[in-house]
Amino acid sequence: MQRGIHFPSSRYPAIPLVRPLEVFGKAFDVELSSGLTLSPETVLRASLGKSLQTFLREEGLLQPLKQFRYGLLGQHQLSSTTKTTIRAAMGPVGDKVIAVLDGDPIPEELDSMSDWSALAMTWGSTSPDNALDVVVKSFVELDQFNAEVSACAATHGREAGEQMFQTRFGLLLPAWRELCPDLRIDCCVRLESSLHVVAALEAMPRVVETEEAVSLVAGFLDPEAKPLGHWLRQVAETVKCGNNKELADLLARRNILHHEERLITHDTLKGWSAMKPGSLMSLQGCQALLKVVPDEEATQRLLCRFALARFLAFLCDFLRSCVSTGAPTWPDAQRVILERYTQISVARQKVGGQIRQTQ
Repeated sequence: MQRGIHFPSSRYPAIPLVRPLEVFGKAFDVELSSGLTLSPETVLRASLGKSLQTFLREEGLLQPLKQFRYGLLGQHQLSSTTKTTIRAAMGPVGDKVIAVLDGDPIPEELDSMSDWSALAMTWGSTSPDNALDVVVKSFVELDQFNAEVSACAATHGREAGEQMFQTRFGLLLPAWRELCPDLRIDCCVRLESSLHVVAALEAMPRVVETEEAVSLVAGFLDPEAKPLGHWLRQVAETVKCGNNKELADLLARRNILHHEERLITHDTLKGWSAMKPGSLMSLQGCQALLKVVPDEEATQRLLCRFALARFLAFLCDFLRSCVSTGAPTWPDAQRVILERYTQISVARQKVGGQIRQTQ
């Protein structure tokens, strides 16, 4: 079973980039879950700097998937207890998974399962109040739509599949090409789907405190600063600091340390804000910094916003790596992402938050 053998690693090859990612590094592989979406590995590394395996281990989900893989490869004879664990972890398809482990043919439902769908099966029921649940659910829905388009094209022809895709997303390529003429089409599709997920995430009250859904992302993408620079300003404002220097002084007075027990200095904050190569702010740095925030609710909101700001920065870095001519400047990349996101948000609001006609 191809999906079981490869998950949690993508079955697709990494996207070939025109040039390496500048901020997220040359070693960062941009992997896919389906022809439409980035993989969980890519999204987690972009937003939290965390691998999918680490995430699954922390959530207590890695062992059932490992057992599943060993059973498929015939490396272990699985006990009835282990099969019960796998059945429970795989949710609605648990019985089908066990049947495959017992020698039955692999049903199409499992063989074509995307990485997001496989993750959702072990993740369990989703909650509209949990940011990560909303992200997983949104990517699953996009992968399911991608499978429906493929099935439509196989049955009724390529034009029917293209029409189905266009009905939902509008004239996607012309919209992106108007903003960035030399952006590769395969990257347009992955940027588009990612921005729809961002729109779903930003609509959550836990992430924003306003009904104006586009304002937070618009603020992070303002070309005046990079996304994490804007986020650091929010942290400073939360603790009544006027700038990064005042924030660094407050951190020093509180003796808040991060990597290798070092103080978070003004120079450190400037590096994180500028997002220069080699100075990308980590989750550990974020968590150390947020110790200065006294309110738990504000801390959790800022943590969600940190992941969002990092992911937006990744999308800008990704766009710059996918332009066939010279890479656009960072401010120009942020303008392109912001403009397309604004178009998507307006279109979603017209249809009650659904992904429809974003041309």
